[in-house]
Amino acid sequence: MGDLAAVIFDFDGTLADTEWPIYERARVAAEGLGAVLTPELWATHAVGVSHTESYWGPLAEAMGAAFDEATFDAARAAVTDVPMSRDSATITPGAAELVHALHAEGVQLAVASGSDREWLEHHLRRFGLTDRFVHLVGIDHAGVRAGKPAPDLYDAAVAELGVDPAATVAVEDTRRGIESAQAAGLAAVVAVPTRLTAHQDLSAADLVVASLADLTPASLRQLVGPPRF
Repeated sequence: MGDLAAVIFDFDGTLADTEWPIYERARVAAEGLGAVLTPELWATHAVGVSHTESYWGPLAEAMGAAFDEATFDAARAAVTDVPMSRDSATITPGAAELVHALHAEGVQLAVASGSDREWLEHHLRRFGLTDRFVHLVGIDHAGVRAGKPAPDLYDAAVAELGVDPAATVAVEDTRRGIESAQAAGLAAVVAVPTRLTAHQDLSAADLVVASLADLTPASLRQLVGPPRF
């Protein structure tokens, strides 16, 4: 068992169930335009994509959409019977308990997310977890040029924390996120599939668990190799 210096969490889907309400609004919008948007299609083409990236082309082709992205976006904005993720998203099971347990043991915590910092701050305030995270690295961070699967988000989080990536574990819910953390040289990546990312191949992770409730500081330490001298 090694020395666990830090844990870096993905945000959407991992700490906050923001992705399902976003999908539901997209599904209703697509249905109103005569298309079928399944969880698998959304997970394959849209989930894990940074907010600065476009997912529309491949998704539209897969849906056989007879409408353009602007029409789709307008239809999503017009959905009134599905709550918006910003104010309805809930914290994921076991997240608060794991965050508090890691903090109590002196493990530094950060977020590395394809969302912007304001989004992260907004939800962490809602969940009462703001003071548990030393650094929040979003897609708008000055040191980030590309979203996941590029290593930029994790590189920036490790640099902000001032820790050895080999003593750091990432917690993710997407294939892109796993690749990003691995490219940044982190000791290990834990994957926690969501209702959506269960449709992605997460087998490259070092450990796959059903819920954050299945993780403890001790189980995360077991993923870190012995200290390097």
